[in-house]
Amino acid sequence: MPAETLLLASGAGLLLLATLLPGDLLQLNTGPLALLEPWRLWTSQFCHWSPLHLAANLAALGGLWLVAGRALLPRLALLPLVAPLLSLGLLGVPGLAHYRGLSGLVAFLVGTLARDARWPVRLLMLGFGLKLGVDALSGTSAPFLPDTIQTTWQAHLGGLGLGLLAAWRMPALAHTAPDGAPSVSPAEHIR
Repeated sequence: MPAETLLLASGAGLLLLATLLPGDLLQLNTGPLALLEPWRLWTSQFCHWSPLHLAANLAALGGLWLVAGRALLPRLALLPLVAPLLSLGLLGVPGLAHYRGLSGLVAFLVGTLARDARWPVRLLMLGFGLKLGVDALSGTSAPFLPDTIQTTWQAHLGGLGLGLLAAWRMPALAHTAPDGAPSVSPAEHIR
């Protein structure tokens, strides 16, 4: 079984597990004993505060699929490897007691698209950057989160940073349409 397939299956398995089990068993707890339950470094990125929270994150993944198409598959395969790195970064966030959600990993996927010059991707990155700025400055909760939970913009910023780092290290991927067919990049129109 190729590594990419194994990693994709691992990510899907983590999402299924985290959806079926109680979130309290899987969320990241940032207290002094956080590292005594290392599974939470992975599972917290895949469990959610509510079905509406899960639906919003899956809708974001669907939107990314519409923009990136099959080129998203190798990036999705990286999620089980990136999840613990993102969780470790959240352990130092002041005032954060618990974390749940896929949105930091969605931000990672957005960052991995940085070398794609197509205008829908650039527009997506601009919109994401604006949303990140509003979240960081306002400190408000998203409408699909419980009232007592604020948006953890630090997870989004960390995910975006890790994604940008991955994009810098990855070879530029071929441009593909959402159906996986090759498409022409704007740079190729100029030649």
